[in-house]
Amino acid sequence: MLRTLATLALAAGLAGCATPYNVGIPVADGGTVALLPGESASLPDGLLRYVRLVGDSRCPPDVQCVWAGDASIELEWRPGTGARRTLTLHLNPQAGPDRAALDGRSVAFTALARDTARASLQVTRTP
Repeated sequence: MLRTLATLALAAGLAGCATPYNVGIPVADGGTVALLPGESASLPDGLLRYVRLVGDSRCPPDVQCVWAGDASIELEWRPGTGARRTLTLHLNPQAGPDRAALDGRSVAFTALARDTARASLQVTRTP
């Protein structure tokens, strides 16, 4: 009996400290958020998760290249209602889209840190 009560107390204590899986870094319309792979941004009508760095073929610093290259990331949009969507955005708009529509908002891929794969995303409200 004592063991059962101790187990229940421990479980209740841990549940109180748990963070829901869908909590992200809040970002307002017109704001920019920097995310590492696996992190999420909380928008007023959904959650935007940075799934992974797909590729980075950008020219290294202090090197002269014929082509600037590209970096691309995979995002997952989880709207408050409706189906999830997977998005791939590019830093070089010649290689692919650098922005996507998210149910009344737009997200643009604006920068990528070379050492940490931290992606900067700008969120704007669309008319």
